[in-house]
Amino acid sequence: MALHQSGTDLKIKGIPVSPGVVHGTLAILTREELSIPRRQIKPQEVPGEIARFESALVKTRQQILEIKEHLSASIGEKDASIFDAHLLVVEDGSLLEAVRKQVESRLLCVEHVFHHLIQNYAQTMRDMDDVYLQERAADILDVGRRILSNLMGTAMSDRYDLEKPCIILAHDLSPSDTAVLDRSKVLGFATDIGSRTSHTAIMARSLNIPAVVGLKEASQTLDNEVEVILDGYQGLLIINPSEQTKFEYGKIGEKRHLVEEKLGQLRGTEAVTRDGHKVIVSANVELPEDFHLIQAAGAEGVGLYRTEFLFLNRLELPTEMEQLEMYRKVIEAARPYPVIFRTLDVGGDKMLDHLGMSEELNPFLGWRAIRYCLERRDVFRTQLRAICRAGAGTKIRIMFPMVSTFEELLQAKELLRDVLIELGRENEGFSKEIEIGTMIETPAAAMIMNHLAREVDFVSIGTNDLIQYTLAVDRNNEKVAYLYQPTHPGIISLIRHIVTQAHEAKIWVGVCGEMAGEVILTPLLLGLGVDELSTGSVYISRIKSAIQNLNYEEMRKMADEVSMLNTAAQVMDRLKQVAVANFAELLD
Repeated sequence: MALHQSGTDLKIKGIPVSPGVVHGTLAILTREELSIPRRQIKPQEVPGEIARFESALVKTRQQILEIKEHLSASIGEKDASIFDAHLLVVEDGSLLEAVRKQVESRLLCVEHVFHHLIQNYAQTMRDMDDVYLQERAADILDVGRRILSNLMGTAMSDRYDLEKPCIILAHDLSPSDTAVLDRSKVLGFATDIGSRTSHTAIMARSLNIPAVVGLKEASQTLDNEVEVILDGYQGLLIINPSEQTKFEYGKIGEKRHLVEEKLGQLRGTEAVTRDGHKVIVSANVELPEDFHLIQAAGAEGVGLYRTEFLFLNRLELPTEMEQLEMYRKVIEAARPYPVIFRTLDVGGDKMLDHLGMSEELNPFLGWRAIRYCLERRDVFRTQLRAICRAGAGTKIRIMFPMVSTFEELLQAKELLRDVLIELGRENEGFSKEIEIGTMIETPAAAMIMNHLAREVDFVSIGTNDLIQYTLAVDRNNEKVAYLYQPTHPGIISLIRHIVTQAHEAKIWVGVCGEMAGEVILTPLLLGLGVDELSTGSVYISRIKSAIQNLNYEEMRKMADEVSMLNTAAQVMDRLKQVAVANFAELLD
């Protein structure tokens, strides 16, 4: 079989998530599946079942704390906070209440009830459109598996024994799996599933270990001890590399290492073009575990804080105090730079039963984001109060999502005004410096920019939805995904219109969609006059480097030039030429 022949150079393409190139042999990790019992119980057994569950939660919490402590020693306490999400699950009182109710009503053993409950939670996360949120399903299942093991008295492995340095290949790696690996013997990570925001990716970057995810069925088709090269830059797993490939990779690895070292030195610098034009580069964040990355990556603030995280994976709404405490944490993490709080963006792919939402025929055109908030003013008011109170003594920015009419923006501002008056009457501390913005995600919002711009201090373009709604294409539908074109002339025309109208109104324009993190698109956004780019922390140094290598006036002319082209492919070809000429080393 070709996979077992030396020098075959078979390449499997995945997603690069942590840079670096390593050469070694594979160690394939497999996970033993639990067999969950389904046992009918008597009413008098219910208290005993609940007591067993509570005991399992306590034991699980202790195990997670021990893993976190162990990991803190190797990657630092901040990065080990990745386990905070696990602790939230075991400490969630609503989870215990849900289990209690189902055990009482269904009279089934607690293992069966909890297993189904946790699977449903995870499926809710997987069904969401946001890749980041989809990846959180792995956290739910990871901690769920540990709780079940403790319920059933089947101990999970506390440590994988590796005989020698190797490249780990698995279907998926949970944070728990990663934590119990002997770091000194792990050369790289490779998984069948995952994305740039999966915990495998986050952990790999924290540990500075090259990693590739999304290799589909690699863990089922390859064997232990197979010789491979793992390319964390291009997302390749090369099986049985030839001598020539090994030599070439040795040279490439040296070159890329130098590039990464240079990027690391940019963290404290500003994104200023060769001719002195500055662009703000900020971070998109969501979970508490992201917060420390804001400054570690050199971001100038938070350009998008997705507040819906607190509303997911629970049975009840978060209280004002819960929200207040979380919002204070992100403000502290970003200080001295400001945070843009995007108010609750639910609906669409984020249908939450506890928010009174039900399935709709076309949810992306339905009751979502600002439409939901203006209908459920009790929920919206509580969130606005928490944000304003969290910002006491500092400047904050509040941004409304999915605004498509002028009236929606005015109603949202009116409610915010009422909240501020209310807080004043109550003598509560709150921010006295609040900038108000709106996301531009629909063609309608883009076309009424001259009206919206008069009412806000800034706008941020959500390119993912703007492209989807403008081109009438579902990017998750493989049959039409090719039509999802960020360089489509229609998209360029809309962004140019948004920027022009905003600047005429003397307000600034940001981009917080995926376009902001694509280094090849940086010359285009710069040339179109975008003032701020907000992206995942891992891309910030690259975006800064690209901007520092460009000339603003030249990019203005280039943007005018590509606006005259007919197709997305023609625009992309021109952008590739610009990238190669100015920052070719960032394209590898």
